[in-house]
Amino acid sequence: MTSVPASGDATAPVIRRALHYAPAAAAALGLLAYGSIYAWHLSDRPIRSDGVSYYEYLPAWIADGDPTFETLALDCCAGYDVEEPVGIHRRPESGRWLAVHPMGVAVLMLPFFLVAHVLSWWSNLPRDGFSLYYQYIVGAAGLAYFVAGLVVLRRVLRLHFGDGVVLATLVAITFGTNLFHYAVFDSTFSHAFSFFLIASLLLLVEDWWTAPTLRRSIALGVVSGLIVLVRHTNGVFLAIVPCYGVSRWSDLAANGARLWHRRRLVMVTMAAAGVCVLPQLLVYKWASGHWIVNSYPEGSFSFAAPHLVGTMFSVERGLFFWSPVLLLAIPGMFVATGWARGLVAPTVGVLAIVTYLMASWFMWDLGAGFGHRGYTDALSLFAVYLASVFAWTARRPRLAPWVAGAVVLLVALSTFQMWQYWNGLVPMEHTTWTQYRAAFLRLR
Repeated sequence: MTSVPASGDATAPVIRRALHYAPAAAAALGLLAYGSIYAWHLSDRPIRSDGVSYYEYLPAWIADGDPTFETLALDCCAGYDVEEPVGIHRRPESGRWLAVHPMGVAVLMLPFFLVAHVLSWWSNLPRDGFSLYYQYIVGAAGLAYFVAGLVVLRRVLRLHFGDGVVLATLVAITFGTNLFHYAVFDSTFSHAFSFFLIASLLLLVEDWWTAPTLRRSIALGVVSGLIVLVRHTNGVFLAIVPCYGVSRWSDLAANGARLWHRRRLVMVTMAAAGVCVLPQLLVYKWASGHWIVNSYPEGSFSFAAPHLVGTMFSVERGLFFWSPVLLLAIPGMFVATGWARGLVAPTVGVLAIVTYLMASWFMWDLGAGFGHRGYTDALSLFAVYLASVFAWTARRPRLAPWVAGAVVLLVALSTFQMWQYWNGLVPMEHTTWTQYRAAFLRLR
């Protein structure tokens, strides 16, 4: 962890080159891990579990040519589940099928699906949306968006931190958390896609507040709309837009005045976001008669009894228990300066709301997964304050080796536990302290 290297520092070119190739290196490691997972049968197929219900718009609408899901319901997912359709259910109001998850991930997967569709036609394989090419090409979409997210995050951080700090942050956020896992193991879940979108939001918000243009307004609207379309509750991240740079109550009024001055561009942004979200609203209206519905028939929020401690600290799925390196983001908020300092208040506010929503959900740990996947979407925000604490530490030579050593150990622990999870040494869900202790640092 170093700040901007001095001109005479012999390591500066090495760090700069390593940072330049960091996303490509992550992509290569990701492809190797992705191939190994299925070559060694650590998992059965990429499109599975929640990934099916995020994706199935494409096989239903394109492969089957049936947006009602009736064809898919008759023979769901090429035999994936022979007893009942996966991730869709009939609405009692209309008897029509509705997917549990929104269509945003499917929209982002569309280019990969079309490549697989053409290759399946060329190879004379079933064009059902679930045969060989679909599984492994569409399954790699999460990896692609993860790498794109790293590229965007690198650009955001380099505007405000030195190359050494940025490189350390990218490594820590990739391997010290569950981000890499959701890029390669559960790559059809929504989280790698949301990571990319929220990193893009950070970049666009800064650009838009610095120099608003029509093009940037449209781009900000499209990204905002896609964030909601991928995962509706992630709409809370959009609060960063009006709260950008706010550190005092008076700043809110100042931002409000600036937004009013830019009201035409604000309307453009809102219109672009609305165009992105409209197809989902039309699906809801068609299937249920309502513009906004809870698509989970079996679950809801319990706001009076949130599992706050469990969500953040439990062995079952606690954020900081499974990604302890993120604890460093907390002091990072106190030592942040400049641009990062102006994001502290909106970041704390957004993460507080996200935590409360997840802790109040009937399945507060979000079921099976490595670490708490509900926070994977927000890792770009955590990265800002990891970078802040790394930069602060780099200016204190006596402290830097100790912090660097601790970060290396925490990243190594997280990476090892990810490998354990892939190999079944850590339970997929409902982990107990006894199970964790028994599996700790175990190789087999």
